[in-house]
Amino acid sequence: MQLMTNAQWQEFLKTARRILGQGAPVSWASKSWCAWTTFQSLNSDINYWKSGLPDEQDIHESYTADGGVWGQPFHYEQIAHFIIPAQFYWEKIENKEFTHGHRQQNISKLSEELTTLGIPHRLTELVLEIKLY
Repeated sequence: MQLMTNAQWQEFLKTARRILGQGAPVSWASKSWCAWTTFQSLNSDINYWKSGLPDEQDIHESYTADGGVWGQPFHYEQIAHFIIPAQFYWEKIENKEFTHGHRQQNISKLSEELTTLGIPHRLTELVLEIKLY
């Protein structure tokens, strides 16, 4: 099992945000999308959170900001699995009108940058992931 340092998590999140775009808590308003779980969650209800990538000011030395894009703080040492899909689905109902679609994410370009930075990850056609278990 390969662990990630706080500095690597910071660099990963900042690089992903720069390449993939601004995040939002809801997919229809987000240019980027990801999902993650914690070691604690794997030992209880196996919940995955999902959201756009955090803004740079939300990315602190050892955790993400409380009340930022992710809504609550997450300490990097607790993140067990992080997934960025190659594309994500969004939908929105506004003024009784339903709109939806897919957004592409350039995970190949992100993978190239992460490799240059020495950040461990796995790339498939469907996702870029960091899995620490």
